Amino acid sequence: MTQARYLPFLLIALVATLAGCGDKDAAKPGTAAADARGLSKSMTVDVSGALNLHYEAKGDAVAVGFLPGKLPGANWLTLSADQEAEGDRNEVSIGPIMGFSFDNPDQEKQAIMFQGGRVEVAHDENSASYDTGSYYQYFDADKSGANSNVQLNFSKIEKLESSNKLLDRYRLVGTFKFNAALSPEQPSDDCTKEAAAYAAQHGERHPGFDAKLCEAKSVVAKGSFDITQDFPATNKAG
Repeated sequence: MTQARYLPFLLIALVATLAGCGDKDAAKPGTAAADARGLSKSMTVDVSGALNLHYEAKGDAVAVGFLPGKLPGANWLTLSADQEAEGDRNEVSIGPIMGFSFDNPDQEKQAIMFQGGRVEVAHDENSASYDTGSYYQYFDADKSGANSNVQLNFSKIEKLESSNKLLDRYRLVGTFKFNAALSPEQPSDDCTKEAAAYAAQHGERHPGFDAKLCEAKSVVAKGSFDITQDFPATNKAG
């Protein structure tokens, strides 16, 4: 479980090779100032449940990661929005999402191992991380993990003029939503024993663990984005 849980960190490190910028007005984000290249980026974030956050990230506080796929429509995408103030740091991240396509934004997209969304908060020495993988283990009653995948929807993907032949410039506008959970680093004996006893007596259960007994907590994260970003130029956007 631990290995699966930390795989996304490695993937995000590989995928996040570009940092872009965006404007904003998807579900009414706001207005982000353009940088010297004429790029801008902005994301709004709303988190509710065991944790409540509301903020808007702009400029360098918004990061875009992109890895082109070998096949059309097989690109990987990550998005994140940071907030830092007086020792506190919040971050909501999405991805890696497989199946992102410039030409067909409505095609099916999939998060790796249900680890498509994460909410991280830090205050001084204290920190907490809510993720979709933990939601699947402690809260999702659907075996396929339908409630644990990020809903990433694009209302606009617009190709803009680029002065660099090596780069394609796009404007991405859309919304996101996902469920995430905070689980104990070391589940109690009661937590693990109950799950094992149920499985032995009744078979597979979804979710596998009792959230209340295991003291897991859940949140819903949602928001919108308007991002103008330069991507590696390809013969076909994919």
